[in-house]
Amino acid sequence: MSTRIKSSQKLRMEIAEVAAKLIAVDGALDYHTAKRKAAIQLGLSSNKNLPANHEIEKALISYQNLFQVDTHESQLQELRKQAIQAMKMLRQFKPLLVGPVASGTATRNSEIILHLYSDQLEQVGLFLADQGIPYSLAEKHVKINTAQSIVFPTYNFIADETSICLVVMSEKDKNLNPISSIDNKPMISANLQETIRMTESSCSSLQ
Repeated sequence: MSTRIKSSQKLRMEIAEVAAKLIAVDGALDYHTAKRKAAIQLGLSSNKNLPANHEIEKALISYQNLFQVDTHESQLQELRKQAIQAMKMLRQFKPLLVGPVASGTATRNSEIILHLYSDQLEQVGLFLADQGIPYSLAEKHVKINTAQSIVFPTYNFIADETSICLVVMSEKDKNLNPISSIDNKPMISANLQETIRMTESSCSSLQ
């Protein structure tokens, strides 16, 4: 391996480690912003030798395991408990928990992301309105393969100071098998019962 390649890999690792700390401690929410900020902090170009998202996630997991063992587990538990409450409320839309709260890399600033399924997309908005929950409408890109993503409508609201994002898909979209934007592998997801089991398992390990 050439010296240049070794140097490039070392720079990528350094940027990934700083980016991971920004995400874990300072609340940087997206990997792209975090790695550009990390490069600038290191006095490097924000356009060269940037690590891939999966490299940042690996560094984030290492940081959480080394420096945030207790706080990370308690924060993750609280987010999953909030997710369970939301999933019970939205049970009729067959919610699936995805994103950092499902995968276990969530930080204190992470939003709870739920995939909902309904052939009448406006029913989610009507349901939230009936519950007296104010929301905003937006869109989210969901990758279905390495070359294609689909834009879905989202309903976003705040519960107990936590952001909750509801990505609404039609019933036929259950067969899409979305992939993660982090590593292009099948997205980790959990239904209500699986999320409850994850939470109970984590509670037992903390005792």
